[in-house]
Amino acid sequence: MRSPSSDPADPSPLYRASAPPEPESPPLEGSASADVVVVGAGFTGISTALHLAERGIRATVLEAKSIGWGASSRNFGQVVPYFKHDQEDVFHRFGPERGERLVAAAGNAPDLVFSLIERHGIDCAASRQGLIFAAHSPAGQKALERRTAFWRERGAPVEMHYAAEAEALVGGAHYPALSLDRRGGTINPLAYVRGLAGAAVAKGATVHGESPVLRLERDGSRWRLFLPRGELRADTVVLATNAYTDRGLWPGLRESLIPMRSYQNVTRPLGENVRRTILPQGQPLTDTRPLFSGVRLHPDGRLQASADGPAFSVGGAPWLAKLERRLRTIFPQLGALEWEHHWSGWVAMTYDLYPHLHTLAPGLWAGLGYSGRGIALATLMGQEIAARIAGADEQALAFPVTPLQPPAIAPIARPMVSCLLAYHRLGDAWRAMR
Repeated sequence: MRSPSSDPADPSPLYRASAPPEPESPPLEGSASADVVVVGAGFTGISTALHLAERGIRATVLEAKSIGWGASSRNFGQVVPYFKHDQEDVFHRFGPERGERLVAAAGNAPDLVFSLIERHGIDCAASRQGLIFAAHSPAGQKALERRTAFWRERGAPVEMHYAAEAEALVGGAHYPALSLDRRGGTINPLAYVRGLAGAAVAKGATVHGESPVLRLERDGSRWRLFLPRGELRADTVVLATNAYTDRGLWPGLRESLIPMRSYQNVTRPLGENVRRTILPQGQPLTDTRPLFSGVRLHPDGRLQASADGPAFSVGGAPWLAKLERRLRTIFPQLGALEWEHHWSGWVAMTYDLYPHLHTLAPGLWAGLGYSGRGIALATLMGQEIAARIAGADEQALAFPVTPLQPPAIAPIARPMVSCLLAYHRLGDAWRAMR
């Protein structure tokens, strides 16, 4: 049901307009062999191939559609130095030693992204002005204050701003407090993943588009992958299909995720006077609500905003009326909005909201489940998978290898999440009436 072909439209027209052409990636035909095969040409898969190539290991990447077809070209474009959970939960869940490694790795993940962009000359509208996280409630403010204090103790450039300072950063007085994290930034995600792919190919990797893997099976000491027009044998396979994982690819892998639909909407360029007042220092804005809340202003004056739409159905119009009310609450100076672009895609949520790295069988890896933090964390995951394949020391790595265990509640996950979303939407409506 939720395969790449279930997305009815191409990736973001806004991102495509300014992205470089993807490197040559003809479909795989006939029989071939490789040391490492990576299934999926998104952030995780392409990062894995690039970092393998930098270690002298050539990988073959198989993509069902085109490079970056899935969430890698449909997301908000924000490079975030955090997991979905705050640091207290990371330490509680993983313990002090592993927790410290994970927190530090996530905090440094934007450095990895922007260093790759600089090193490989990737033209992806990279901007590292920082990220605004605004408090939508007193509890949200306390959480931001704890997180900001945590990182300031570690010397990170993270600041709390209140009242007039917060209003000046946002361009509106809706939020009483916010945290500004200067480690993060924004990119054109499609241009980024295409740039990574070009760098990987230049270093010896091979990419095949329009090459969906229909089945994989053990063939002696190697793996055998079956495609519509050919087959491939490999010593090692990496499954990097994330929310676009088909049910038949590997038992339980698809069931370990909750793919949810996210919606992005972009206006025509705002008038010059108005655009100067909205997010005037160039940072994107998200708030502490559990629902999608991203807002960013592009250099040409287009306003991009995430919308809370149908979570589990393909298509369906985003709830633009609700989105417009929210935008005018934040930015009262906005006039009539003319929407130019709309797109959506699947986001891979895990049940614990952490990324997962699995060894599914000898020589079979899977890295997935970034819960809305995919640009930085998926790039990091690809780097770590490549390191593990190359035999790196476990102590030098952040992500633990965890068993694949789809939870018992997987069959009822969608109705449970639907109820939770309804609860959060009611909370939003109640706050709006106060």
